[in-house]
Amino acid sequence: MTEFRIENMTIPSAEFNGVSSLPSISEELRLSFMQDVFELHEDDELFVNFGMVDYGFPYKAQDNYTRELKDKEQVTVVLENEYLKATFLPQFGGKLHSLFDKKEQKELLFVNSVVRPCHLGVRNAWMSGGVEWNCGYVGHNPFTCDWLHTAKTYLDDGTPVLRFYQYERIRGIVYQMDFFLPDESRFLYVRTKIVNPQFKVVPMYWWSNIAAPDEPGNRVITPVTETFTARDSHPVKIAVPIYNGTDITYPLDNVISIDYFWNIPKDERKFICQVDKDGYGLVQTSTRRLKGRKLFVWGNSEGGDHWKNFLTADDESGSYNEIQAGVAQTQYECIPMPPKTVWEWVEAYGAIQTDVSKSHGAWEDAKAEAASRLNEMLTEETLEELLQSTKAMAKSPAKEVLFQADGWGALEQERRRITGEDEMCAYLDFGPLTEEQLPWIELLQNGTLGEHAPQNAPISYMCQPEWTALLKNAVKDKDENNWFTWLQLGLNTFITKDYERAELMLQESLASKESPWAMYALAILYRDMGNHQDEVKYMLKAWDMIPYDISLAKATLRCLYENKCFKELKKVYENMPENLQKEPRCRVYYAFSILDAGDIKGAEDILYDNGGLLVPDLRECETITLDLWIAIQEAKDEPTDNPPRFADFRMFANVEWLNGGEIL
Repeated sequence: MTEFRIENMTIPSAEFNGVSSLPSISEELRLSFMQDVFELHEDDELFVNFGMVDYGFPYKAQDNYTRELKDKEQVTVVLENEYLKATFLPQFGGKLHSLFDKKEQKELLFVNSVVRPCHLGVRNAWMSGGVEWNCGYVGHNPFTCDWLHTAKTYLDDGTPVLRFYQYERIRGIVYQMDFFLPDESRFLYVRTKIVNPQFKVVPMYWWSNIAAPDEPGNRVITPVTETFTARDSHPVKIAVPIYNGTDITYPLDNVISIDYFWNIPKDERKFICQVDKDGYGLVQTSTRRLKGRKLFVWGNSEGGDHWKNFLTADDESGSYNEIQAGVAQTQYECIPMPPKTVWEWVEAYGAIQTDVSKSHGAWEDAKAEAASRLNEMLTEETLEELLQSTKAMAKSPAKEVLFQADGWGALEQERRRITGEDEMCAYLDFGPLTEEQLPWIELLQNGTLGEHAPQNAPISYMCQPEWTALLKNAVKDKDENNWFTWLQLGLNTFITKDYERAELMLQESLASKESPWAMYALAILYRDMGNHQDEVKYMLKAWDMIPYDISLAKATLRCLYENKCFKELKKVYENMPENLQKEPRCRVYYAFSILDAGDIKGAEDILYDNGGLLVPDLRECETITLDLWIAIQEAKDEPTDNPPRFADFRMFANVEWLNGGEIL
């Protein structure tokens, strides 16, 4: 009999400390491909660069977390039968935290023993381990460290179903995942659907991101002879399994951080597995809608190993790679989703045991062996039948709502009701409105965002075209002199890169009433326009208005650092409150300023303090601590070729290997 239960699990966890006070406009999310070169074939049919999103706006960044760990009770939902135990974390995007094979007494996933985020997600915070679900646009999605709506329902035969769902504001879509583990099933199933309720085409993205343990001898098997990857910032296609002398199907043999997007032929079954040296491991398969498969490796390098450890407990290697499945061929693209459309598919996750002489033999033998073992356990036809037989369940209200997330889905339902549009996924309960939605319901019902104190950070933002139209109407009427409404309209215009109009709107906000938020927005606008003098000017004005805000402190010092205004940086830092001076990112910027002033020892003391300076919100590919070490070495006229491990996060140290092989 399948069990469904809610439990608490004690996990050492970092403190998230809320969200940023600033709008998410300072860091572009977009990945750049095919700058001036196109080396794909005309029949590869990739939508390269289609549907890329530049900013995390309107979501607020989760960037105030620490690295210190304290035991914390985390909510889990468990599905368990005779063969498998699946543990989920609804407060972390519905992550499948663990999938345990009870017969073999083995874990099928890489399970992170801690909650320790770092800057790899759309909203900054992201943590490794388990299986996460990324919907909407390229990147680790906005809910990877946030709650999803969570409910319980049943299949026709009484099997319990765990349902996660959410309204995604940038794309204006709903996604839903129904998990079930039938009695005596050797596979955990997830029936996923994406709903586009709009009368327009939406660029769409989905990747199920599976963290698999890195162990010597592990091999990834999927039915391909070629793969897409990126070289010199544009996509290319290379042969599988051997590239430049390396069998790339063995994750630990790869010497560089790299993505492989396996080019599965249209008529081949869609699956991917990773097996250990004994031929045992995890297999993931799906119905045909989920056509893409991927392997990501951190690379067998000092920087790659450091990143894996940085994301978990200090005394653990954290070694893992990712095998993934997506609706597109690669992550260089989104694909067009038609208006008023639902996309649905079923994924299955389970254990596989292969003949080791075949799975670790010739590539053709390995592919045939994995496909044969999978087909013995679960046919593609069975999955397709399951997709159809569960359609009614997936369109029915849940029997019980367990946890509510945010109120943005409820706001969209109310907007649709008032404007006479069709209801969105009427069978889903998006819960009540929360405080974040109150200004927007006021705008919807009364044509104004209401009064807001300029010293208080805006409680929320919106960027949907329908809301932008309401903002434009408001500033022509009730909100003609409302700084808050002009700020919101200016931000909505900024993210379209219409800088001239955005500048006028933000200046109008300041003319109505000065606020640090409009000052900050103008600073970022001027930065993107290349006007760095005004960038610094407005950033300092913003800081002068609220010289105690941690988000603005980090943004101000970053601005001064990037513009090499080291004297001003030093002055700002030394006049900050003590709690902000202790912030690691503030300290690393300050170290550059005192090094510029000739204080080599002071900069070294900061870098080596407490065993080495660690910046909690270090961004993927960022090397600021290494840059500081190199700058110190150069100031001392000493070698720069042997950095301390704590400072070295380089992911592309072996780029000559990548550039040295043949492309197809």
